[in-house]
Amino acid sequence: MAVYDPDQAPTSPFFTRWAEFVVRYRVFAILGTLSISAFFAYQAIAHRKVDTSVEAFLSTHSEAFQVLEQLRDDFGRDEIFVILIGGDVFSPAYLERLKKLHDALAAIDLPIESLGQRKSQRDAWRGRTTAAGVPGSGEQAAAERDAGTADQGFDGFGDDFGDDFGDDFGQAGAAAGDDGPKADAWGEEKGGTVIDEITSLINVRQTRWKGGGLQVGGLLDEWPGAEQLPALEPQVLADRTLVGRVISADGSHSAILLRTDFMSEQDSARVYAEVLRLCAAVEAEDFRIHVAGLPALAAAINDLMLGDLASMGGLAVGLIFVFMALMFRHPLGVMGPLLVVVQAVIWTLGSMAFFGVPMTMITNILPAFVMCVGIGDSVHIQSVYRDTMRRGASSHEAVVHALGTTAMPVLFTTLTTALGLLSFRLAVVDAIQDMGTFGALGVMLALVHTLVFLPALISFNQKSLFGLRAGAHGGGDVFDRFLAFCSGLSRAPAASSHPHRRRRMTLAVAAAIAVVAIACIGLMRVYHNPLAWIPGGYAIKDAFTAVDDHLGGTSDLTLLIEAKPGQTLKDRELMLAIDRLEEHIFAYRDPRTGLPVARGKPDQAPPEQLIGNVISIVDVVRETHQAVHESKSEAYRIPDTQRGVVDMVTLFESAGPAQLRRLATIDLRRTVLTVRLRWLDASAYEPLVAHIMAGVEKHIGDRALVRPTGSALNLLTVVGGLLVDLMRSFGAAFVTITLMMVLLLRDLRLGLIAMVPNLLPIAMIMGLMGAAGIPIDLNNIMIGSIAIGIAVDDTIHFLHQFRSHIHHHEDVESALAHSFSHAGRAMITTSIVLVAGFMVFLAASMYNLQRFGLLVGLSLLLALLVDLIFTPALLRSFYRHRTS
Repeated sequence: MAVYDPDQAPTSPFFTRWAEFVVRYRVFAILGTLSISAFFAYQAIAHRKVDTSVEAFLSTHSEAFQVLEQLRDDFGRDEIFVILIGGDVFSPAYLERLKKLHDALAAIDLPIESLGQRKSQRDAWRGRTTAAGVPGSGEQAAAERDAGTADQGFDGFGDDFGDDFGDDFGQAGAAAGDDGPKADAWGEEKGGTVIDEITSLINVRQTRWKGGGLQVGGLLDEWPGAEQLPALEPQVLADRTLVGRVISADGSHSAILLRTDFMSEQDSARVYAEVLRLCAAVEAEDFRIHVAGLPALAAAINDLMLGDLASMGGLAVGLIFVFMALMFRHPLGVMGPLLVVVQAVIWTLGSMAFFGVPMTMITNILPAFVMCVGIGDSVHIQSVYRDTMRRGASSHEAVVHALGTTAMPVLFTTLTTALGLLSFRLAVVDAIQDMGTFGALGVMLALVHTLVFLPALISFNQKSLFGLRAGAHGGGDVFDRFLAFCSGLSRAPAASSHPHRRRRMTLAVAAAIAVVAIACIGLMRVYHNPLAWIPGGYAIKDAFTAVDDHLGGTSDLTLLIEAKPGQTLKDRELMLAIDRLEEHIFAYRDPRTGLPVARGKPDQAPPEQLIGNVISIVDVVRETHQAVHESKSEAYRIPDTQRGVVDMVTLFESAGPAQLRRLATIDLRRTVLTVRLRWLDASAYEPLVAHIMAGVEKHIGDRALVRPTGSALNLLTVVGGLLVDLMRSFGAAFVTITLMMVLLLRDLRLGLIAMVPNLLPIAMIMGLMGAAGIPIDLNNIMIGSIAIGIAVDDTIHFLHQFRSHIHHHEDVESALAHSFSHAGRAMITTSIVLVAGFMVFLAASMYNLQRFGLLVGLSLLLALLVDLIFTPALLRSFYRHRTS
């Protein structure tokens, strides 16, 4: 291998002068960056926000999000805690304990700073959404926040009736509760300000004809004696509105459904912790409790995510410390790069906190990611610095030379990485956009510290060679032998009769790998399931499984139904249409199996019944009609006449206005139909959603406007855009990085050649994902753009040296030797650090982070091998006429 001569390296006049400036004012540079770091550290600690909700994956401009906001405007928070309790449900001891837990949960009263605030409002306050784009947000939300009235949920229900309904509603509601608990408490128990609604066997709605009038009360308003319990069980299990909602089909489990007021994810996590505490206080062997639901899942993921942040950040710091100690063997050589990336992380997280951008299940990789990616620039500059010191230069001269010769390619490598990340701004998912924005900011900040803090710090070094021996040039070690081997795979042996055989063989092998990889890419599939990210053995995963198995599901699909202008929900034809739609929904059969189940993973047996329960305003009409007709089972239907429907709705409206408000707006123009579903990966819901919407078209048609929403649809909406986002972001990254390569190398042909070896490792990784059945999800969708942005860094360093040498010497072998000598060792070193850094993600508890780290690390390792083996073969092919 040729020996590197510093005088041959191209020098940037700008960065030379910059280095001289930094060295001159090095104390101010160090103190200035540390002071700013202290400011951003305070921001990150004091104002950090976390959002692990499902809706964090929705675009605030999507139709799904708009419908979700309309639903919340009309009916309050759609996410509930589902508390499943197993035991002898219809025994006195069980019911007494259930009532105790029910009352304790209803009385939850925590100081919640964000109470009443919706996510859309918090987004609007930081400028993410506008009043025109999201109902209840923007200027209106800001006004509500200032007035302290932001989203009262159902608290203003009584006022909403106003004079149009007079006082009769309130009197009717009070009369309905005369025989049992206080009317105000029934269905609306609020010991404090946190709980908006709680429902269980204790108070679940029962519509009865009693005392000459309709009464809407709770199931156990009149507490049953032991002799009445045998009759209670068949009554409850025969009620289709209760089975799959608050009681399992076999009667072995009951549930408490807990709806809180709107609040931030952090405050919701506090409520979850309180729910767990109260459940633990009454749990027993014959009273087994599981807590599930979307708020519980978000809180559990929040705990796991914060734990992973701490563990991965700590491991990344430790790993960087070890590598820097082994490489540079001096306190300044170790602490310099370490402080560079630590400060970059602090500035990045502080910026997110300052602008009110929450940490999500996507952006939680940022700390470890910025550390792993940002360390490479410091390694390159310190490597050149110590090489220059070894040749007799002073510390200040070495700093100036290192920045003058290395800062330009380092700048371009950072820009390509940032551009790869900024391509995520084209995604439709806000969380992915945030990853692109602050990931790019993080690597740029790492560059800033590399060009300001690092040279200022290492300039205090006097004589240390940072791990090198004086007079040694590093030849003959394992790195040099490996580089010589890679170069020799496409270099013609001396006096060979077939001078092009090795080069052609290398190119042929690369082409064959590319063909196989592209073929396997077609096997890739989309799979998005946040619950699957959590390892087995965690309580939240067991809870979701238990609720799915016994209650019918933890997911839901909600239809927001709006009557035509001039009509209301009292229209009999619309009621019949909704009734037929319910039957259509229950008639669903999986298109693959012909069974009433959903598709599981290809290697798993299909799960149990997909649809657990359907709740709609039609239930109110049917049960009121049944109550009026002496509770006869055959009377559980929609009345035969329009007048009959109007009468049933009016009767229920008078007896249970608060209950009707849960199902319909005050003007009776909008209602909800909720389908409870088993929790599956998002794509598994696609045929069901298509089936339901076909039923809407067939049975409802133009009688009403029907818009779907709910957790199942939200997940499906996210999945629907993943492949589009993948192609859009990767395409944008490829084009912009190619232009950057051409600009840096100032050679169109060399710039285009440079991108060929960077596409191959991406194709190999995606092909591996397809062949191994690793699905595309919200984390690994970013691998292509991230990997090409990082992998191209080595190519830039290698080709930057190749171009500068071949333009002066016109000898491809000499230029390649120069590139291997000047850039090869640093490429290996930085790649080892990067790969090891991304392996830190394997220590995460969440599977999605483990897969992300493994796949990115593997792609960077492949990119290094391709750069060292395939790139020289390409250069020898396109520049062979310049060989002297």
